[in-house]
Amino acid sequence: MTKVDFSELLRRSRSLDDHAIEALLRHVEPRLRGYVESRLGKDLRVRLRDSDVLQNSYIEMLRCLPSFVGETEEQFVAWVQAIIENDIRRQHRWFNAKKRQAGRTSERNLLAQILLDEPTTPSVVFAKREESELLAAAMQQLPEHYRDILELVVIQGLTHEEAAVRMDRSPTASRMLLSRARAALSLEIERLEGGQKD
Repeated sequence: MTKVDFSELLRRSRSLDDHAIEALLRHVEPRLRGYVESRLGKDLRVRLRDSDVLQNSYIEMLRCLPSFVGETEEQFVAWVQAIIENDIRRQHRWFNAKKRQAGRTSERNLLAQILLDEPTTPSVVFAKREESELLAAAMQQLPEHYRDILELVVIQGLTHEEAAVRMDRSPTASRMLLSRARAALSLEIERLEGGQKD
């Protein structure tokens, strides 16, 4: 891809053109995935997958993309790597805090939490139905290939190898597609929730 092509993709992506964003991320994703692999560290690696970090970073990147001021591929990659770095640091802080809290939690407190779990009530059932409807509405707004990968891997529980055969992709491409699809779904749910509150 030439710099002219990348600049054009970036320009269209800033306008939140779905096709341009998809092409942009597909182009830089191997570099971003490599960065995550090099920065995650062994402590976080047992708790998080590379795709989890990428998904979080894509959500933040998509929120801020219209205001990104860089022009080149190198500037864009460096910007997203900074977002990734911030997410990794946040995850470290969160898991370290959980570890400290776990050390202070007695067996009795854990048992109380289990016994006091909220029972299923009509209001809980209604809330879950609302969540399901919101999810279905958000899914319908996604491009077909995003819906397909979410359906195959998340809903049906297929492995990436199985999903890749169904979608005529490689397992690596399937993993990358799922990261982008989850990020897009999260943003769509946020958008719909915002519309409901207005």
